[in-house]
Amino acid sequence: MSKRLWLCAALLMCLLSGAQAEENTFTITDDAGAVITYYVGLPEAGDEYISRQNKHYVVQSVDEKTLTAVAQLQGDYPMPSVEWLRDGNLTQPVSGGGQAVAIYCTHSDESYEPNDGTHSETPRGSIYDVAEALKENFEKLGVTVYYDDETHHPHDSGAYKRSRATAETLLKNNVDAIFDIHRDGIEDPGEYETSINGEEASMVRLLVGRSNQNSAENKAFAVEIKAVADELYPELIRDIYIGKGSYNQDLSPNAVLLEFGTHTIDKQLPTRSTQYMAEAIQKTLYGGVSGAAQSVTHEKTNAQERDKSAFSSIGWILGAVVVGVIIFALVATGSGKAAMQKMKDDAREMTGGLMGKKKKK
Repeated sequence: MSKRLWLCAALLMCLLSGAQAEENTFTITDDAGAVITYYVGLPEAGDEYISRQNKHYVVQSVDEKTLTAVAQLQGDYPMPSVEWLRDGNLTQPVSGGGQAVAIYCTHSDESYEPNDGTHSETPRGSIYDVAEALKENFEKLGVTVYYDDETHHPHDSGAYKRSRATAETLLKNNVDAIFDIHRDGIEDPGEYETSINGEEASMVRLLVGRSNQNSAENKAFAVEIKAVADELYPELIRDIYIGKGSYNQDLSPNAVLLEFGTHTIDKQLPTRSTQYMAEAIQKTLYGGVSGAAQSVTHEKTNAQERDKSAFSSIGWILGAVVVGVIIFALVATGSGKAAMQKMKDDAREMTGGLMGKKKKK
């Protein structure tokens, strides 16, 4: 009897393991039925999608039986200006230090089938090879990287709870941004294959959670990364998906999940893309200058803008007061000469004699 129970338990564990490893792929279409994108997991109404061409969609309905979802086009998503990228003075590195980011991997088993023979490998998937390549490319740009290669098995709904402690520890280093490195599970490698600077590479999907207090900031950060990358390497960013989850992004306003390719793509391609992604993120965060130098520059610029704004406001107020006084004096006296005398008398009285000559008796 005990042997039979043991076999049942083992079978149940295998079934659960298979269910955890294989998530459904949903086809997301527009109102007319045209395919917009694919999403591994469970999309929900209210999810947002920003396409490679910056078209903005919002998921309206989901059919779990047919593994489909319908999203409605909202129009072109307003992208931030990246004119500063074309200004050589802003993109030249400046000494000063202070650039720091963090990297970790929630789904520690994720692998690339063409190289590993499997999409899920324990105790450690080859997603860590991509994470380490990203780390090295950041460091080549002078960015300090706090990288934690802790594993968070199994690949289930509790993985993000387990990786949360890792993220919290990394954030204690006062980093400017934190990135959770993944690969997608879309079957067709062609969905991610691309060419950058004449070399085969992989596109990257940016994933943002909308179920946390930093959602707006996380989304804005992802959009800015895409805008910068589109200017530097137009073939790099696949899209941005804003889903219902949190993904531990409530811990930082500059937190984004990066999906480097999918499990059916050659690992060499996403590895190659890490150099372009590191550059795009570095410029997004620092504008090509170091964190410390950028902070000083931005503080100085902001202070100047505040001063200009303050002086402008004071000027308008004083101008309005002077005009008001002149009109009042003209109305009260009925003549220009008398009005001038009245303004002098009023100025003398308001300033305790510091302004305006006292009338001779």
